[in-house]
Amino acid sequence: MDAPCQDNCPRSRGTGNPWAKHFADVEMRSQTDGRSIDGLQVEKSHDAIFYSAALASPFRTEQLDKDQDDAHASPAKEAAPASWATMPNKDQLALIFLARLCETATNSSFQTYVVSQLRSFETPHGNNSSVFTLAFQLSVLNAVVAGPQLFTSILWGRLADSRHMGRKYVILVGLIGTGIGSLGLGASKSFAAMVFWRFVAGFINGNQGVMRAMIRDISGDRFESRAVLLMPAAFNVGSIVGPVIGGLLADPAGSFPTVFGSGGGQHGRGAARWLSNWPFALPNVVNGMCLILCAALVSFGLEETLDGVNARLALPFADGLKRIFGLKRCAQQYERLADKDLELEEQPEHAEKRADSRAPSPRIWTLRLVATLVARWLMTVHVSAYPSLLLVFIATPRYNPAVANNKLVVPKDYQPKAPFAFTGGLSFRPGDIAVALTIRGAAGLLLQLIFFPLLKNHFGLIRLYQYSLLLFPIAYFATPYMSIVPSSSLPPMPATGSLLWIIIGALLTIQTVARSFALPSSTMLLNAASPNKSTLGTINGIGQSVSAAARVFGPLLTAWLFDIGLKHGVIGISWWALAVIAAFAGLAGHWLKSLSRKETEKTQGSTQNPRRLSVSI
Repeated sequence: MDAPCQDNCPRSRGTGNPWAKHFADVEMRSQTDGRSIDGLQVEKSHDAIFYSAALASPFRTEQLDKDQDDAHASPAKEAAPASWATMPNKDQLALIFLARLCETATNSSFQTYVVSQLRSFETPHGNNSSVFTLAFQLSVLNAVVAGPQLFTSILWGRLADSRHMGRKYVILVGLIGTGIGSLGLGASKSFAAMVFWRFVAGFINGNQGVMRAMIRDISGDRFESRAVLLMPAAFNVGSIVGPVIGGLLADPAGSFPTVFGSGGGQHGRGAARWLSNWPFALPNVVNGMCLILCAALVSFGLEETLDGVNARLALPFADGLKRIFGLKRCAQQYERLADKDLELEEQPEHAEKRADSRAPSPRIWTLRLVATLVARWLMTVHVSAYPSLLLVFIATPRYNPAVANNKLVVPKDYQPKAPFAFTGGLSFRPGDIAVALTIRGAAGLLLQLIFFPLLKNHFGLIRLYQYSLLLFPIAYFATPYMSIVPSSSLPPMPATGSLLWIIIGALLTIQTVARSFALPSSTMLLNAASPNKSTLGTINGIGQSVSAAARVFGPLLTAWLFDIGLKHGVIGISWWALAVIAAFAGLAGHWLKSLSRKETEKTQGSTQNPRRLSVSI
């Protein structure tokens, strides 16, 4: 049984014990027996190891009995190769993974039925929205999420780096805000209402950058190449789960009339009346409740990773309750020591606070950071525009020269001419869209978990990033040609056939391969551009603001180009413009590679700043 801390317990005084600080600092810097530090020969003692485990554990709490056992662990265990099995703090990473998964599932579920929901709204000219109107509205709904994040992401990043709030509570606010926005979307009866609730969700949520910083805090350099995959892996799992939720639950009265219609009994008729009035409420309610439940799990289980944050805020909520009622021993929460020489004499607490307040802020705006942000912006422009452009393209009515179609306007005396003058989409419905999005998510999940660590170790981070960028133009250039693939069904029915689905699967896989490798590489490069750990939240907040600007610009640009293509009978204009942007992103990646090589050559042979974040390039 672990006894509670007594007044004379060194652990109860935290970092105030000077000898504990000294031993911890020695242990963190020595690593091996008999290493010389600052001209002194240091021998690893049991006490030094004991205090190091208790006071210098960077990111998780351990029981003291386990700390003492770990002190005698063999060097072979410490040198074990980085893998999913040896990764520490899996429970903390799992909570972050779950939070990102719920957010992604909510968004991908919304994408499944958003076109149908927009078509259900009455317009001044009746209930038939034109293809351009749908494309424009879909782009606006994406832009109003990214727009406020352009200004709020840096604020959320600074709050995440602040000891008065920390990273955990920024994530909590984002989850709850997104859940409220999802519930509001389900109750929306107009396009303006959808815009409002999407704006609310975007304004409150700054979680992507903060989650990346938190994963970097937890994993460290050794496990980063695997831990960084959790965010895109959660995206891909959410891209599988979300379309299933949206495809099954959207407009259930129309999809399952025997259950929710007049034949479903008294309860079925009551549900049918409610679901007829709010046909798209059910998937939003399910997603909203999942987000709020996830927020509760994060509150109870996630530990703060920021050094120096208020101890009351750093504890998981459940641990805080136990401490309040005297059920938790005080040795459970550790603090990481600063990476600097510590004096052996007692320093008053207020002196430390004054010293921290006078510490200069690290210089973050370097040429490498600027190059990373430029490359990130260009990549995010086309990556963010792709989903909305794909949705509106596959939902666009098919071209039928024999039948007039008021939803697909073409020039007078229009005649398709290969290889560029052709028009029309695939006439896909929500179920078909769900299948396409599920293929995309499943392919990305397998690629990231299995191949990214292997290819990153083989090619290096920068080269893998550069090669991934080359795949995007191929996928974008070929996508519009899906509309002229022979189909086993005639217009206006949705296009289908084995050949069509093989081509859809191949093109979605190519784009997913590129995204699955480029996004985690971009995240690692952004982390590597940070001067030290204390600015990770701010750097990732800046990165999210840059991405938000791209997510506003990309969908609006492609919607405008899509309209031009429809009016001139060239459906591929927007796709080929996207391919050009992706090519420029590849050039920016080459520039970043050149800068990284020069920086590596410049710093080669010099003593590396121990607080500088490093990454293999």
